[in-house]
Amino acid sequence: MIAQLSLRARVMLAIVLLVTVISTLFVGVIWEIKVRLEAVAFSHMVSDQLTLIMQSPGGPGQFDDSLLSDWHLYYGPRLADMPEQFAALAEGSHHSVRVDERYYQVEVRRAASGPVVLSQDITEWELQEHWLLQLLAAGVLLVLIVATFTGYRAALAVLSPLQSLTHKLSAIRPDQRGVRVASGSYGTEVSRIAQAFDLYLERLDRFVEREKYFAVAASHELRTPLSVVMGAVEVLESQSAAQPLSFQRTLQRIARACHDMLGFIEVSLLLSREDARPVQSSQRAQLTRVISRLVEDHDAQLRAHNITLNQQVTGDLLLDQSESIVQMVLNNLLRNAIEHTINGTIVIRLHGTCLSIEDTGEGIAADKLEQVFERNYSTKEHGTGMGLDLVRRLCDRFNWKINLSSRVGQGTRVEIDFGVQPEEPSHV
Repeated sequence: MIAQLSLRARVMLAIVLLVTVISTLFVGVIWEIKVRLEAVAFSHMVSDQLTLIMQSPGGPGQFDDSLLSDWHLYYGPRLADMPEQFAALAEGSHHSVRVDERYYQVEVRRAASGPVVLSQDITEWELQEHWLLQLLAAGVLLVLIVATFTGYRAALAVLSPLQSLTHKLSAIRPDQRGVRVASGSYGTEVSRIAQAFDLYLERLDRFVEREKYFAVAASHELRTPLSVVMGAVEVLESQSAAQPLSFQRTLQRIARACHDMLGFIEVSLLLSREDARPVQSSQRAQLTRVISRLVEDHDAQLRAHNITLNQQVTGDLLLDQSESIVQMVLNNLLRNAIEHTINGTIVIRLHGTCLSIEDTGEGIAADKLEQVFERNYSTKEHGTGMGLDLVRRLCDRFNWKINLSSRVGQGTRVEIDFGVQPEEPSHV
């Protein structure tokens, strides 16, 4: 409960509790001293008076308590007039014995002729004592109110520099570079925190700059040799009419591999951006065509794993993103399904805005489902754990909803809802 409170509330609570405990202990000690001193004083006074009465020549019978309005002596026949509260008392001194609405100090002695009881009415003292108790309680309440106000002001003064630093930090946008927060006046302790943040921000700026430079430089350096390869493939394709069909298919695969590599460069640049604006392609991706290419590219792996692949496609779906991005997402999902399935079946379904890939492979344990999309997590011994992490990040970027369900020994099903209106199926 306390851990859920804000820092300001915890500072106030600590001050209020400290002041309350100290003031309560102080009042308690004062009250206990007062009660003990009063009891001892009255006890001695009544005890000494009874001793004098019993030692007088006439004894208790000669004492006339009518001369003292607050004193009453019960002895012999007068014991019948004694309050029943006094009759139940043992021998000795008794402080603050209540009879109706009055309070008495009572001294009980045993004489040869019977018990002797002397009482003194101390009601006025007790009423003053009760008034003093109320006054002390009011004082504690007043101290508690003052402590609450003081704690609130102290919390404001203590946390104001920290709140100022927090406001500056929360105002920093992810795309801002070169921002520093230690320029304000925070006080010694918070200034050290601000300086530590500045050191971290400086290191972060250098890291982001290196990553940006690497992404741009790598894309530039990779595009050049890919352009050369693609140009050479185009030349070979123009001269491949007389070549065997297998040679032509090989050239087509090389060309598609180059396009895939360009798509990977595009995705890398897209994910390296700090803003969340998606890259809109000039040409819309046709999902059925992407699926057909993937099935053709993975034909060898499907046959090697003895997998039967079924396509259940109704209609088509056009996406605003480039085919290379869509192909990268589906390629990772289909490759995972193939790698974890032996002598089984993979079903690719496209219905409306939803595409699903379902296999009859080894499946994933329930406690591992939340981890499969994490970076560097892989169920394979030599896996990198990058494929599904890349899929998740692309789906997040384009607001595609991805859902994964699996059972060990029964298979895995991945579904992506692209959230766009599907194209009407063409009728021949």
